[in-house]
Amino acid sequence: MKIELLTADDIARIVQIEQQANPYPWQESAFSSSFADSYFSYKLLDDNGQIQGFYFAQLILEQLELFNICIATDMQGKGYGKALLQHFLQEGRSRGATEAFLEVRSSNHSAIALYEKCGFSKTGIRKNYYVYADNKADAVLMSIVM
Repeated sequence: MKIELLTADDIARIVQIEQQANPYPWQESAFSSSFADSYFSYKLLDDNGQIQGFYFAQLILEQLELFNICIATDMQGKGYGKALLQHFLQEGRSRGATEAFLEVRSSNHSAIALYEKCGFSKTGIRKNYYVYADNKADAVLMSIVM
């Protein structure tokens, strides 16, 4: 496995991964709009050069925010999410970040456990933040000082 910069040419594959792995997936337009100057994104490639995961992040001044991180369904549970999360933190530090933030659906217990294992702490709740069709879910806010 290796991690490389994500490009707009990769959007079709990451949309596919997102739709398979996430019950509330981002739309293609959300990915397309995440290539502005303050954003950075990376992909996880398998030994055959196929994309198996990705993350999208933004750095504004010294504050780093993780917007989306996803691993292909058949590759989950093998440590690749942790590898991408650690890359996100390392890349943020190299760009001058002093703290990182994220929000996660309150029902996503495996993601919350991963974030806590990597040093993130829960800092708050946004009630009914996620809305999809008739469903609403809270967002757990998490952060880490780097």
